[in-house]
This record gives sequence, C-alpha cells and structure tokens, in this order.
Amino acid sequence: MRRLFPVVLAGCLAAACGDTETVDSRFATPERTVATLLSTHGLTDESQESIRERMATRGAFELQDAETWRACFTDIGQPGGEGMAGYVLGMLAAARDDLRFEISGDRAYVFPREGARVVMVRGSDGAFRIVLRDSVPENVRRGLFQVEQNARTRRVPPGP
Repeated sequence: MRRLFPVVLAGCLAAACGDTETVDSRFATPERTVATLLSTHGLTDESQESIRERMATRGAFELQDAETWRACFTDIGQPGGEGMAGYVLGMLAAARDDLRFEISGDRAYVFPREGARVVMVRGSDGAFRIVLRDSVPENVRRGLFQVEQNARTRRVPPGP
C-alpha cells in the first residue's frame, strides 16, 4: 500500500497540472471587464462625481484605446454597435461606484441602476465580455441604429 501511494499521488498531481488555461486578466472577471472598459476612456482615476459632471457638460468621453475598447464586447460589429457600446459605457461610468455584479453559470449581470442591466458572457477563452444586444433596450437600439443610418446617409455624396 505504501508503494502505491506515491504513484496515486503523482497521477493526481499530473491530472491537476494538465490543461491549464490562461485568461486575459483584463477580462478575467466581470469587475475587471468593467474596469478595462472604463480605462479605455481614461476614467480609471476619475471620481464618479467628476464622470457625471463630464457627461452632463460634454456628453461624451475621449476614446484612448480603440483595440481594447472593441475587445470588451462580443458583438460590437453589428449595425449600431458602436452607439450601443457608448450607451453601455455611459451607464457603467455614471454608476461606477454603485455597480452590483452577479454571476450565473457562464453569464454575468452588472446592475448600474434599478431596471437596467448589462449582460456579459464568459467565452471559451474564459474571458467575460459584454453582449450589447442583451444589454441595450430594444427602443434604444432602434434609435442608435437610426442615428447611425442618418450619419451614413449624410456622408454619401449624391449621385450624378
């Protein structure tokens, strides 16, 4: 029996050490994903009060890291995606200090205020990313899509 113990122990250790997966630390938890999103606009060190004042006076934040910003979302490439991402950023930034997080299986929910939620999904890479189609209300999505369409129409020069 004593000779068998080291073999069993070695087998258990080998099984536990195999198939380790590394998750991008920026998206390892829902909290980290929100922090990463806020950092893409330089909001990491700003107070919630300052963020709200900036939103009231300017209505927008300056994007500082577009690649990381896009990586925060599963579906930013859809029509109206960038507008929806801005909507989610605004909700999360305005309530940064009061956010409530819940995880259920491979989905996470962030509650910035009563009646609003941001949905995240844990991908096969273990990273939590925001799902815009589940986080932005339908009426807001339609409005943002219309704004995007109107902007495209204005950019296209009239034909001959």
